[in-house]
Amino acid sequence: MRPSSLFFKIIFITSLILILAISISVWLDIRFHETHIKNFNFEKAKIISEFIEKNVIRAMEKGKHFEIHPILKNFVYGAVWKINVVRPDGVIRASTLDGELNKKIENIDYLMNNKFFVREEPIRLKDGRRKREKIYYYTSPILNHPECFQCHDQKEKFIGLLTVAQSLKEMDEEISKVKWEAVILGLITIASSCLILGLFFLKFVNHPIKRLTETMGRVEKGDLEAKVDLEGRDEMGRLAESLNTMIDKLRLANKEVEQYHLGLVQRADRMATIGELASGIAHEIRNPLAGIQGAIQILSEGFPKQDNRRQVTDEIQKQIFKLERLVKDLLNYAKPVPANYLPTDMNELVDKVLSFFITQRGRSEDLTIQRGFSTPLPKTMVDPSSMEQAFLNIILNAQKAMSEGGTFTVSTLSLRQGGEGESIQIIFEDTGIGISKENLPKIFNPFFSTRSDGTGLGLSITKNIVEQHGGKIEVESQVNRGTRFIITLPAIKS
Repeated sequence: MRPSSLFFKIIFITSLILILAISISVWLDIRFHETHIKNFNFEKAKIISEFIEKNVIRAMEKGKHFEIHPILKNFVYGAVWKINVVRPDGVIRASTLDGELNKKIENIDYLMNNKFFVREEPIRLKDGRRKREKIYYYTSPILNHPECFQCHDQKEKFIGLLTVAQSLKEMDEEISKVKWEAVILGLITIASSCLILGLFFLKFVNHPIKRLTETMGRVEKGDLEAKVDLEGRDEMGRLAESLNTMIDKLRLANKEVEQYHLGLVQRADRMATIGELASGIAHEIRNPLAGIQGAIQILSEGFPKQDNRRQVTDEIQKQIFKLERLVKDLLNYAKPVPANYLPTDMNELVDKVLSFFITQRGRSEDLTIQRGFSTPLPKTMVDPSSMEQAFLNIILNAQKAMSEGGTFTVSTLSLRQGGEGESIQIIFEDTGIGISKENLPKIFNPFFSTRSDGTGLGLSITKNIVEQHGGKIEVESQVNRGTRFIITLPAIKS
């Protein structure tokens, strides 16, 4: 069992709590029994003292002073070591120890002022040896009653002092025995509680968790037929049921992904076939089309400028030009030009494309171009020619969307994505007619176009170019308010 395991942590913490709780309980129990034993022994000394006092007074009333000594002897048993009757002047009048009879106690005032106290004294054992033990003294004054006036002056408040000395050896042994019994019982309780708790957690927590983790490990390795077989309606049972449900959903999702992937592979194969077919057709069309264009141009030059037939030949040339553009786009889409990746400053590349566009179309007051370049901008690894084509496709679309004029804004910025490194964005924004919501998801599909003169391949080619560079293209648009294209490309790590 590893210290880092959940089972070890639960058992360890629970055992600490049990040990603390049982230890406090044992300590309180020991204190209670210790106090009870002490009170019992002290109360016993008090009762003996009161009983002796009554018997001594009764004997003195009857003038039987000689019976006091046997009376005291009758009460010396068990833990009672000695009993003394002391006169007010400190002389021991009667004692259970013959050696102390008629001796004078020097500290009679201490006895008078302290009803009970404990001190160590040497006592003689039965085998004759002496041993120091703790002795509990209980002192009780013998008051002067009317019955005592025949022998004592009635002005005296008390006529003697009764002391009962009791050894605390048996009491200490009994307390020690209670302590050991309580400690042993506490240890047995702690051990049995920890064992029962451990077995409980092992059966109802550790084993279910182990089976859950083993099943999750099998699922992680790809076995989606794995199941957790746990009975019960407790939390572990519900967790197992939830895990089984999740595995079932994961298996269904995996089947859907496999079918979707198979569909994508089949579609890719079809697209590759279509691309090869389109490329072959485009090559076959290109050469005859060039011949037709040359022939129409020669034929057109043979007609006078005012001849109506010249208008027909000019229209034919326009259609041939459109076909040439379609063939060119088909070739670019079907077989992209091999890329030549170079570290590129995107601000310079975008500015170059904008300058080329302005030069080709000429300056116009109805279209305003704005630049918002962020500097410094990290370089990115791209094929400049391909990226120029992608940018020009977006710019030309924006121009056609703003046939009646507007503002075209191009901006760049650098941003850092959490855990994915630094990247740059190129944002193209126009104030044209916009794209409807139903057409927005289709604009990157090949051959999709809302204009009669469009091939529908420009944005599809742009998307392919951006994705070939490890980037992504996003579009936002509102009808009659404009369109916004956002191209994100990874930056070169500095």
